[in-house]
Amino acid sequence: MNAACEVVSGSGSVARRADSLVWASEQVSDAVWETLLSCLALGGRAQGAAPLLHALAGTMVDEDDDTAFAVLVSDGRTGFLLRRGRVDVTLDGQPLDNGVVVPVTVDGRTVAAGDPEAVQALIGRAPSTRHDLCDGAVAGAAFRWSAVTAMAPPAVTEESARLHVGTDPPGYPDSSNGSSQRTGAAAPDPLAAVSGRLRRPDAPAGADTHGEGTSDPEQTEFHPPPQTDETPSPAQQRSVGVLVFEDGGTANLTGDVVLGRRPERHQLVESGQAQPLVIHDPEHVLSSAHAAVRLQGDDVVVVDLDSLNGTHVAAPDAKDWTKLTSGAPYPVQDGYRMLLGWTVLTYRSDHP
Repeated sequence: MNAACEVVSGSGSVARRADSLVWASEQVSDAVWETLLSCLALGGRAQGAAPLLHALAGTMVDEDDDTAFAVLVSDGRTGFLLRRGRVDVTLDGQPLDNGVVVPVTVDGRTVAAGDPEAVQALIGRAPSTRHDLCDGAVAGAAFRWSAVTAMAPPAVTEESARLHVGTDPPGYPDSSNGSSQRTGAAAPDPLAAVSGRLRRPDAPAGADTHGEGTSDPEQTEFHPPPQTDETPSPAQQRSVGVLVFEDGGTANLTGDVVLGRRPERHQLVESGQAQPLVIHDPEHVLSSAHAAVRLQGDDVVVVDLDSLNGTHVAAPDAKDWTKLTSGAPYPVQDGYRMLLGWTVLTYRSDHP
């Protein structure tokens, strides 16, 4: 869908990818901002975004009260909105119902979100396409996404997947730069959340925004453990079940495995205690070694390996996700689901 996105100048940040948008207050940390950016990649499968947004909301309970944001995950027709803190959200000028994660229908409608005063200023004036944020990130106190004042944006390509307002901002990140610095804050290990790597507008010039960080379930790929001439141990020979990905792929569990973008570098793999299970992650949302599934006697446990986005687990009938404490084994049984970044997989036992 073609739609215009106005941005009100002021403190805070606004980012857009296709018909998904995010606004965050200036108090939002770089690590949280990068996580919010990763949500924009869910627009193509917005109908399945609700559980992931609920899980993300659960990770924000310890954030400062001044941390305010709104994320609209949309395919241009329907979607979900996640919000936190002092933020106003309106649909066609009317306040959206209360709730942390709210389903919305946006086809032919206008959505505004951001600082309450800025939102009121937006809805009090007629829509305009003079300054249309097509793709990228800019400083701003609020945004108004409007299908009513739509204008055709340029096709987004590898070269054009940047800010289409004026020229690229000074200090646009260079993928060859491996450092990440921000005055007054510890350097985060952020996510490359969108095509073209969006940079927070108030980040210092040259700051790199790629790093550790749920991959696209529709593009999930994994590689079998390398074949060796060594005789596997009895624990490795016995199968305890399979891991089933949302795209239908499966991986047999015949021993401990480490999952992530580059799990072969983890000490459990290098020491021979586990096999690597590589997940193709074009959005760079998984950590290199994100989580491990290990066999402990007759039990199967999941361990978060100090991942950036965290590992969550849910029982078959559970509505909410439980975030794992890094390094603490969590027993799972047949039908338990695991959420690694945005990647969802289910454990199926050979002996349910």
